Amino acid sequence: MIKLLQIALILTFLNISSAFSQQYIINGKVTDAGSKETLPYVTVMAGQNVYALTDDNGRYEIKINSNVARTITLTVRLVGKKTERFELELNPSQMVVRKDVVLQDNDNYMSEVVVTAKRDDDNVSVSAFKLGKEVIDQSQANSLAELLQLIPGQGIQNPDLQSGQTINFRSANTGQSSLNNSFGISIVMNDNQLNNNANMQGRNPTQTGNFSSLGGGTGFRNSSFEGGENPAGGFDLRQIAVGNIESIEVIQGVASAKYGDLSNGAVIIETSAGKSPINVSIRQARADQNFQVSKGFQLSDNHSIHANIDYLYSRPNLRDEVKSFKRIGGGLMWSAFIGKKKLIKNTLDLRYNTTLDDFRIDPDFASERVVYYERRGQTISNRTFFNLKSMFFDNFKVNFSYNGSYDYAFTEQFVNPGVLPVTGFLGEGINEGTYHPSSYLTMRAIEGRPLNLSSRIDFEKILGNNKTSHNLSYGASYRFDGNFGAGRIFDPTRPLRTSASISQFGNERPLSFRETNPFMEQFGLYVEDRISGNLFSRAYKFTAGLRLDNQIGNWSYSPRINASYKVGKDLLIYGGFGLSFKAPGLIHLFPGPQFQDIPLINYFNGREAESLFLVYTYQRPNDASQLRPMSTRQREVGLKYKKGIFDLGVTAFLNNSNNGFSVNSNWVPLDIPVYEITELRENQKPIYQPTSESRRYAVAQRSILNRSNDKSYGFEFLFSTEKIESINSSFQFMMTYYDSYFFADVLQYQQRTNYQLGDPFWFAVYGGTQSQSGNAKGLFTVNHHISKLGLIMTLRGEVFLYNYIRSFPSTDRAVGYLDENLDYFEIPENERDNPIYDVMSRTEQRGQYFREPNFVYYNAHFNMSKNLGKGVRFTFFANNFLNIRPENLDRTTGVYLGLLNQDPYFGLELKFTY
Repeated sequence: MIKLLQIALILTFLNISSAFSQQYIINGKVTDAGSKETLPYVTVMAGQNVYALTDDNGRYEIKINSNVARTITLTVRLVGKKTERFELELNPSQMVVRKDVVLQDNDNYMSEVVVTAKRDDDNVSVSAFKLGKEVIDQSQANSLAELLQLIPGQGIQNPDLQSGQTINFRSANTGQSSLNNSFGISIVMNDNQLNNNANMQGRNPTQTGNFSSLGGGTGFRNSSFEGGENPAGGFDLRQIAVGNIESIEVIQGVASAKYGDLSNGAVIIETSAGKSPINVSIRQARADQNFQVSKGFQLSDNHSIHANIDYLYSRPNLRDEVKSFKRIGGGLMWSAFIGKKKLIKNTLDLRYNTTLDDFRIDPDFASERVVYYERRGQTISNRTFFNLKSMFFDNFKVNFSYNGSYDYAFTEQFVNPGVLPVTGFLGEGINEGTYHPSSYLTMRAIEGRPLNLSSRIDFEKILGNNKTSHNLSYGASYRFDGNFGAGRIFDPTRPLRTSASISQFGNERPLSFRETNPFMEQFGLYVEDRISGNLFSRAYKFTAGLRLDNQIGNWSYSPRINASYKVGKDLLIYGGFGLSFKAPGLIHLFPGPQFQDIPLINYFNGREAESLFLVYTYQRPNDASQLRPMSTRQREVGLKYKKGIFDLGVTAFLNNSNNGFSVNSNWVPLDIPVYEITELRENQKPIYQPTSESRRYAVAQRSILNRSNDKSYGFEFLFSTEKIESINSSFQFMMTYYDSYFFADVLQYQQRTNYQLGDPFWFAVYGGTQSQSGNAKGLFTVNHHISKLGLIMTLRGEVFLYNYIRSFPSTDRAVGYLDENLDYFEIPENERDNPIYDVMSRTEQRGQYFREPNFVYYNAHFNMSKNLGKGVRFTFFANNFLNIRPENLDRTTGVYLGLLNQDPYFGLELKFTY
């Protein structure tokens, strides 16, 4: 990466020249809509990268070297003002284009306030959505997860800050498939990619058989809470406050080739920068309190700093503080223009964030259990943009990012399982264990220090002629993920047992991350061409990209295509195809060795000194040699019709995700001598010795492999209007239908309970599992906005049309078996009904279809926002304000299952802008 940067700099200073014979000039003046005064320090962007700042007189000038007649998007942005976008036609017959701009204050007095997600027509992805500052300010969201409820496919839920928050895109699956989907969604903030790659805050999945946090689900007052660890899942969106966010792009379809290490989409975030008024917001909703303050300072013509602070305290209810969540964070964004012509712009982003999940002991709570998870994160990210031209590029950008945190999960519980045998042996072989007391206090902790270092360089070059424009971009990226914490810390002789049952896998062992030294590296290259022009006198856009990645030693090629064509004045058709790859995380690659304890002698007479627990400990070292990145193949088509104030669009998609991560088992034989006690002694352990016999044990080797696959398809429908001035209202209706099929390419093993030595069938083997689920729902939004009064009233109605789960039939016949040596033999399909295999038959399962509930139901939410003069805004919001909670009954028995929809939730917010 450093060599690439050196080459780029050399080419810059050796080849800077006026490569084009023509130069467009865009200039104008920016003024305030209220005061009519000119506005200095306004950022004006032409396209994606060419920029300028207005001077003290509000004037700007942008120069674009090009031979191409084309349309360019002019974006005018100032924090605290409504962002304006204009489409400008560049034509060689007019080399100077003047555009004066008037900016309105970003408050309720604007001529139109948008409160819903809109299609992002400027994005490479043809089905991207954008949430602007107006939407963010009106959302009253505590976290990014709550804000993303406004995009298609999501649902409006009451804030739930007591468990980790992740998101799935275009899927109706649950379980492992849902976990992989959220893990494959990339969060990019200010060009800094955030993900869960280095997160190892979980129990050993080869011991537990799944990916679980240390504390697991903790029940309290009819609710279950999970911590924010999310091992092998998505990034915890509670960590991201929304008050300082300027815009969000949501890509559920085919992303640009510049984005790597993702499989299911991306969320692109830009935060506030530059000069701005002071903004203070105070929010209270039930037992949630949020306080945010931000301010941007213009230090000089070339330097500005933007600072923000966020505090959040949340409880499940107002009655107690047994469970709570806290978030404290802040950041500084320093922006600097270098040189008199301001051809170089540097942005340094410094952020600090602390989150704390705390579950205290309640004297009235049955289980004396403490669950605690703390995360202290730091981010240092630097972006440098060079508006320097050469024969190889028009501009380029260099990013360096550091993300580090201290993660600490802790659980403490008083248990009373009775006196049971236990061993903490860390090797493999025969060892003498001990017995733990009948009751004791057990403590476990996981200390992680995840670290991410990344860098990337992106180049852009505009080529073409009067008919066709080529916006060529290419670049390279590097990423390092590691975790160097103390690891899993606990006493294995005091296991977290709540019953007298003993599992061979139940006794985990501690693991030091520092000694394991888990890390991985990735690097990638990409090239992409955004082509625009006319075909048969109709405008088209065609983006073709190719990405090459090396992830954990595996090479992958990701072609990505997005295209649109204007078949009529008001009608646009579009489509996309793409392939993307997501590398496994450190929890997949370095779960730790697997231990299995096989009791040989368990003699306990009530006195530990005279008792004996002889055990064989099997240890399987971690082996990730078969693990590779998971992949998703995306296809989508759609159309968009826009006429006047009306906008209609529909997108159909098909996604195939393969090689998803899952925990799998493989059985191997282990022959162990049989031991016997030869002498009992007073106040001493018994004497024992091996017999001449041995016994064969079946040992399950668990490993993480790419055996999870799913297919999702569906459509997204969107109809919206601009503000209808005669009734001061705008409307939007979204409807989605998702259908997902899941298949685990994993054989199922069932040990025969009546197995006798010499029997040819020790284990019956059955085919993999599969399931299917789907849902259809809609969201109707009415936004009534009276600009003169600074009043906005928003009504959102949800309709839940359809939700089903389907299980597939499973045969009673085995597809194979393991013999006495645990060698696998497949049974040919035409021989599976042979009576010789009847001993391995199981109960046949008939496929079932469940629609739950089996009726359509609704929900309604209300939001009212009022400016109390300039600079003060009051907001009241209510979820399920009509208290619509229909009963859900079992479709066959009529048994009461619960209430649908959440209970009503109300909140208030005051925002001050000075």
